[in-house]
This record gives sequence, C-alpha cells and structure tokens, in this order.
Amino acid sequence: MRRLAIAAATFVLISTLSCRKQASNETGGVTDTVGTPAAPPAAAEMPDTSTGVRNFTFEQRQEFAQSIRQQLAEIDRQIQDLSSQAKSRGGAVSDRALANIRSARRTVDRNLTRVNTATTANWDQLKQTVNQAVESLDESIEAAQPK
Repeated sequence: MRRLAIAAATFVLISTLSCRKQASNETGGVTDTVGTPAAPPAAAEMPDTSTGVRNFTFEQRQEFAQSIRQQLAEIDRQIQDLSSQAKSRGGAVSDRALANIRSARRTVDRNLTRVNTATTANWDQLKQTVNQAVESLDESIEAAQPK
C-alpha cells in the first residue's frame, strides 16, 4: 500500500513538473505564444510502476533528487510517528528498530548528496543505489510498524 502511495506521489510530481515545462519556439527574438503539442513521453520517461520510481536521465538528476526528497519528507513523518509510538506505548517499536531506521535514513542522505557530483558514467549506478537505499529504508519502517 505504501509503495502504491509513493508511486502515486511520484507520478503526480512528475506530471506537475512536466506541465511546468512549456515548449516555446523562438525565431529572430520573437517567442511563439501558440503552444506546440507535447510529444508523447518516450518509454524511458514513463513511470516504472513496479518500483514506483521514474527512470530519470542524467540531465534530470535534480528532478530525481527533488523526487527523493519528497519521498523522504513522508518517510521522516513516519519515523517521527514510530519514535512517538516507542515512547508512548512503552516499547511497541523497539529502540533497535528505530536505530536501524535512522541509520538507513543517514545512508540515503549520504547517497543523495552524491547526486550533485554524479557523472554520466556513474549516473545509472548512483540512481540505482539511491533507489535501493530508499527502498531498504521503507522496508525497515514497514517491518518496525507495530503489529
């Protein structure tokens, strides 16, 4: 269920970003105000519904980072909820589970900072590493949820 929500949020983000980009034709310093119809997205730009992440290109690395940050905002809320539950329920969520979650969260942060220094040669590997770290973090949170 959470993966579906993340996939939906990612799709909405992608749609919003795509709508902001408008094609403009400029000839001789004059901008054509008539919008040109957008070409259908290439297969590589379609959301990957199996993992909930879009296949961002190297040129889209900032959009990728923003998409991960939005996912992390929701994940941070979940971590805060789990932390509150651990305190209020007298141990429904173990301290060890919270420590593992926080460690996984720091790993995502470290990997995400590498996006700014990515090269075309290491982009696919870095993107995969970040996505796997987010997935691992999400699974840790899911496993720590009180039953």
